[in-house]
Amino acid sequence: MKNAFLLLFLGVFINAKSLAQQYVINAQITGFKDGTKFYLNDVTLDTNIDSAVITNDFLSFKGKLRAEPQSLWVTTNAGQKFYYFTLLMGNERINVKGDIKDFPFDLRITGSKTQDMHNKMIALTKEGYKKRSKLVEEYQALTGDSAKLKGKAIWKVIARLDSLDMLTRMDFVKQNLNSYEALDALFYLKRDFSKDTISKFYNALNSTFKNTSYAKRIKTFLTVGDALEVGDVYADFDGFDRDGKRHTLSEIKGKYVLLDFSSTYCGPCIESVPELKKISQAYLQELAIVSFSGDAGKETWLKGVNRDQPQWLSLWDGKGFYGETTIKYGITGYPTFVLIDPKGKIVSKWSGYYNGAVLKEVQNQLAKNK
Repeated sequence: MKNAFLLLFLGVFINAKSLAQQYVINAQITGFKDGTKFYLNDVTLDTNIDSAVITNDFLSFKGKLRAEPQSLWVTTNAGQKFYYFTLLMGNERINVKGDIKDFPFDLRITGSKTQDMHNKMIALTKEGYKKRSKLVEEYQALTGDSAKLKGKAIWKVIARLDSLDMLTRMDFVKQNLNSYEALDALFYLKRDFSKDTISKFYNALNSTFKNTSYAKRIKTFLTVGDALEVGDVYADFDGFDRDGKRHTLSEIKGKYVLLDFSSTYCGPCIESVPELKKISQAYLQELAIVSFSGDAGKETWLKGVNRDQPQWLSLWDGKGFYGETTIKYGITGYPTFVLIDPKGKIVSKWSGYYNGAVLKEVQNQLAKNK
């Protein structure tokens, strides 16, 4: 009898422990039609990790996350409109309540201290974001002769809102340093604080947070030094190709090198591929293209490689947006292009893509050297 009781107790204990290592998101949300499909997206890996269909105003996600709290998005398209809300959570239980009109900032999300801190940041910044979004819509609707003048005035207001948002987030970091939310914000604000200040922040972290990946990426930023700019000598790096073979940038000698920092689901990155293929063929003897992936997940990166079939070296190091290479080259968005001359000097660097832009810059730089 004692053995049976012990086995029952152990079974309950193990089951409880297993549940504790899972995430559970229960959402009671009105306003969506039954059958509307929602996705749970892991922001770091840039991939959907779960999906659920809403029924009678209820949906639920359940699974297992990595050890530390992760940034997640819950998203759906309903009536040709995109809806989302954000989470910062680990393997814990979260409850969400609200209505379709409460997306993305006014839903009630409870059950996690980590999420509570995320909610605090949202509460501090949401009004400014709403104003900014409304102004962007006004700008996009402008027409006629006065559009340029009105647009300039709108962007002045947006710039002020952006500055206030930055100051609010910086103050949040100072006041709540030992939290996942503050460390996440600090990395994105790393060029708004001085390095001395960031170093003081890092040294002030308690042992719980100093040992997290959130703190380690701050340390990486402090370690790699200033971001490379035009006129600097390139920094060597390594990565793996699709077959798992390790390559270094320094393997390429005697040519211009066009670095393409991109990610699999970045729209402008995808749009740039045909132009990169054209450049690769037209300047085969003079220039080598090297794509460096910002994807943290290998499967996500390989999906992009298999889709685009690049005719040049495509590398991945598994560190995503927080690795030494991405930080050293000062990558803040995708795509970013860096052109290096045969002597190893960075001669051009720019972000974003529009048709013909990369080809034009390559032609201009190669013409200077003839």
